[in-house]
Amino acid sequence: MSKTAVTMRELQKMSAATIKALPHGVPIKSGDEMVGMLTPLRKPDPEKMKAVLDRIEEHYAALPAETKQWLQRYLDERGH
Repeated sequence: MSKTAVTMRELQKMSAATIKALPHGVPIKSGDEMVGMLTPLRKPDPEKMKAVLDRIEEHYAALPAETKQWLQRYLDERGH
């Protein structure tokens, strides 16, 4: 299914299978106005996810100690 946009009316009639078959996110339109984005959810590739997490760890390890402390305070203040 290759769509450039989905109307509100079309969205009401779409099945889960149709949404999953979308190749990428598509705008949801009401008339000429874009009101949302419909994005099919897919399971992430475990190898790609591991590579991303490894890069995050590498970048975090290279941060100065004061930056790590600031980040920890920032996250603690937000309950993370």
